[in-house]
Amino acid sequence: MNTSLKYPSLKSFTKVNGLVVVLSLFLTPAVYADEAAVELLNRMNRALHELNYNGTLAYLKGDALSSLHIEHSVRNGVKTERVVRLNEEGNEVSRELQGFSLASIPRISPEMNAVYSFDMGRENRIANISCRIITARPKDRKRYLQKYCIDTKTGMLLDYMLVGKSHKPVEQFMFTSIKISLPEKSIEEPLVKNKDSQVVISNVPTEIANQVVAPVIATKDSSVMPVKISAKKLTSVLQEKSILRQLPNTNLDDGWVMESLPVGFEIMQAPSMKPSKVRGDETKHYVVSDGLSSLSVFVSPLTSVDAGIGSVKINSGALNVVTQEKNDHIITVVGEVPESTLRNIINNLQKK
Repeated sequence: MNTSLKYPSLKSFTKVNGLVVVLSLFLTPAVYADEAAVELLNRMNRALHELNYNGTLAYLKGDALSSLHIEHSVRNGVKTERVVRLNEEGNEVSRELQGFSLASIPRISPEMNAVYSFDMGRENRIANISCRIITARPKDRKRYLQKYCIDTKTGMLLDYMLVGKSHKPVEQFMFTSIKISLPEKSIEEPLVKNKDSQVVISNVPTEIANQVVAPVIATKDSSVMPVKISAKKLTSVLQEKSILRQLPNTNLDDGWVMESLPVGFEIMQAPSMKPSKVRGDETKHYVVSDGLSSLSVFVSPLTSVDAGIGSVKINSGALNVVTQEKNDHIITVVGEVPESTLRNIINNLQKK
């Protein structure tokens, strides 16, 4: 029998127990702060869909700063949204701006905690409205840090920022003026039209609108040729709720396999694109997403137009595009994630 074994004294137990209590006092508020941050982010997501808002915002993309005007309304359950670019005098200088929608920001799900921490920050004031800063901080370098400033009364997003590796914003928008109101209701409501008499429909599922991006094809002379999709066609496609389906594994079409994905990302299949007049082929489209950050992967058979392009990269603010020849195909990856993440996707895409 080992008589040298000693049991902890009441004094030492009190010290240890006291340490646990002290630690819990520091840790518990952080846990509550994380939960409150996620709750406010999801309130924001609902507000962006359900509220009427009309305002002007400064939009920074890379080094380019522009001024936009956004009108979002909900009447009888139908959402309409219109975004136009303004000149220095505050007048419209372009028709509807495609690809920019606040309603495309996704909801926060519990799975995102594996790759992001959500922190409740200090209060700020944007467009003369008090708002709370929330930070979605990635736990690796595969995605951007995201900052939100949210009006705690209405849930409206007033300031949004994507921060790159240099700790500088790669993309940001901030309202300079805004009016917020509850949606109007009516028994019978016609479709809303803009001044060009074109029907504006924006009741598109958030997770879909945020993930469908037109591919960009690089040619031999390093110019960029986007594969154009008509707004009418895209709208009708987006309204199909079954547009994306979760793949049970990493086996894609035509013998392609995604050997591995960055932690937290999952792969889904989007509708195949119709043959283009230029390329004369069918482009396969996949979406890779962690729920908060998304990218699109396009796989196209190599044609004489594309032969010899090698590898091309394009950057526009937070948006990166990488195009590369691989196994007699052109692989184009597009997304608001670091370029290294796009290259990781291409490197792990193999033809079996």
